[in-house]
Amino acid sequence: MEFSVDLLNTMEKKMTCEIQKVVKAVNVSCASEITETALMKLSKNPLTKIVDSLLNLMEQNVELCKCAAGKMDQLKSEKIADQKLLIELQQNQINTVQETVKSEMKSWADVVKKTSNQRNVKQLTENSVKQAVRAVNEEEKRSKNLMIYGWQEKEKEVRFEVTKTVKDVFNDADIFPVPHIYEAYRIGKIEQGKNRPIKVELESANDVDLVLKGARKLKDSDRFNKVYLGPDRTKENQLAHNKLVKQMKQMIARDPSKHYFISQRKICSVDKDFPSQTPALAGAR
Repeated sequence: MEFSVDLLNTMEKKMTCEIQKVVKAVNVSCASEITETALMKLSKNPLTKIVDSLLNLMEQNVELCKCAAGKMDQLKSEKIADQKLLIELQQNQINTVQETVKSEMKSWADVVKKTSNQRNVKQLTENSVKQAVRAVNEEEKRSKNLMIYGWQEKEKEVRFEVTKTVKDVFNDADIFPVPHIYEAYRIGKIEQGKNRPIKVELESANDVDLVLKGARKLKDSDRFNKVYLGPDRTKENQLAHNKLVKQMKQMIARDPSKHYFISQRKICSVDKDFPSQTPALAGAR
């Protein structure tokens, strides 16, 4: 038996029904009025049926309790595994920061050897530390953001409309489980005839990866087939990505027999006869 809330509700209804039968059989108004004396007034056959039915329900209830206990143990184990994974991810982030700082410190030591102005060196070191930490924090923050391009911007559009649009995009991309949306808003300067991109702040980088993997399904959407999803890139990374897109279009023009896509900041290709080789991010911008 697989435990579920529906089974629990069904068991409750069965037990309530049986108790009502006993109440009716002994001719009392409620279960609290059922006494040994009242039961002894019943003849043997009705009493036997009541006992047999209640015993059967008790056996089912015991099995249900065992299943519920097993389900609780399973959920507990999954929770512990999730906590361990979270701790591991946090430790990896800490290690990344430490490695970045170590790398910066090594380069600062080289600078110290080549300069005699200790005051300037100290200031350079402090600024470099701040810049390194700021860069790591910025990268970590951007990893939790998602960009949506190409959706028509309404005049006097309000934020709850933008959030609803994002939820509709997730629905059409068949994203499950649906990530929690902290914020969703347009960015950039308003220009006539142009649609500003939508920035979506999610709970984790894993949520962003989940959405990007489903982005390819939007091509079959009636509403969002012209919408593109992508990570939140810095201005420099976006320029580099645009350059790759331009190069990829040139490659497509030269050899349209292959399917081209960008992965790990590189242009990759697979034969169109083998679509299963295309990575999950091929549908993202």
